[in-house]
Amino acid sequence: MEKPRRFFQFRAFVSLLTAICFAMAVISGAVLFLAPSGRGAGRAWAFWGLSRRQWEEQHVWFCLIFTIVGLIHLILNIRPILYYLKIVGIKTYWFRLEWLAALAVSAVVFAGTYYRWKPFAAFLELPRRMTEPGRQAGGTDMVARGGGQENRPGIGQMTLAEYCRQEGLEPAKAVEILRNRGLTVQTDMTMRQIADLAGVHPSQLRDMLRNP
Repeated sequence: MEKPRRFFQFRAFVSLLTAICFAMAVISGAVLFLAPSGRGAGRAWAFWGLSRRQWEEQHVWFCLIFTIVGLIHLILNIRPILYYLKIVGIKTYWFRLEWLAALAVSAVVFAGTYYRWKPFAAFLELPRRMTEPGRQAGGTDMVARGGGQENRPGIGQMTLAEYCRQEGLEPAKAVEILRNRGLTVQTDMTMRQIADLAGVHPSQLRDMLRNP
């Protein structure tokens, strides 16, 4: 005799909520990755009727809920997870090939992002490269009309090479100055990214380069 179906199944609820939160975290993260950044860049920008700040709030909350329900999902499925940690036939807990492979992939992603290896750096620079042609054309047009300094991109959006070209500073010299301060940088990194590594505001980074 079949058991009567429960009106509310907690496991199904957790699984569906986990999937929805994961999807929203991915969507909001992708939107924020491609959204314009920098001084005043996102004031008039919107996607699906939401501003950049609203997308940031959505991303934070869905990531938070995803973390909570993910932990609950982990607890509810602890038995099969423990099975994955056992070596078949030995029935003991030890590192398996799958463990090592997962750790290796994670280590490569972390190192590639930190040291800015080309595939990782190129992907992180994708939003800037997508908006750069329009930004340059817009900036040139505004200068021609007398738009002035306020319409130029903020220092945080510039790459180190662009900043050096603007300030008449040798890129190699700038890299050396920052290296002496314990920062491993490349000239295609934005000033915002370098400032984040140093834990300072981009304007403070400018002072560091001007007064080494």
